[in-house]
Amino acid sequence: MPTAHVPERESAPSDIRWHLRYGAGVLRAVSGLGGSLTAEFEVGFMGVERAEVRASLIDSSGVPFELVKPVRGFPSYKRQRNFPGLWWSSTTGGHVGYESWLERDHLMLLDFDPAVVGIASQPFWLFWDDEASGRRRSHAPDYFARLADGRGLVVD
Repeated sequence: MPTAHVPERESAPSDIRWHLRYGAGVLRAVSGLGGSLTAEFEVGFMGVERAEVRASLIDSSGVPFELVKPVRGFPSYKRQRNFPGLWWSSTTGGHVGYESWLERDHLMLLDFDPAVVGIASQPFWLFWDDEASGRRRSHAPDYFARLADGRGLVVD
C-alpha cells in the first residue's frame, strides 16, 4: 500500500485519546507522547480519492477520522446471521453503516448524544505484529466519534 503524508487538523487538541477495547485491556495513546506501545501500531485509512494512507498510531492523532469513508464494506447475503444496514444520522447528515443490531444501537446512542459532532463507521484499520503467533494482525473498529470538545472516541 502506498504511504502518504497524514493531513494535520488545524485545531487538533493535545489530549486526543484513543480507547480500544481488546480483551480485558484498554489501549490508550495520547498525542504528543511516544513509547514502544504506540510505535507498534499502524493505522490505515481511506484518504483523498479513496487511496489508503498509513501512519503510526501516534502520528495519526490529528486526522479528522469523522470525515473518512469506511475502510471496508458491509456485506449482505442470504442466511446471514447478523443484520447489516445503514442508519440515517442527523449528526452527519448522511448514512452511517452498521454490521449488526448491536452496532446499530450503539450508533443510535452516538447520534442522539449532543456531545457527538461527527461519526464514521469502520474508520480505519489497526495493524500490529502478534509476537505469540508471529503473524501480522489487523482490526477495523466499529466507529469513530468526534466530540464537541475536539476529542476523539473509538467505539468497538
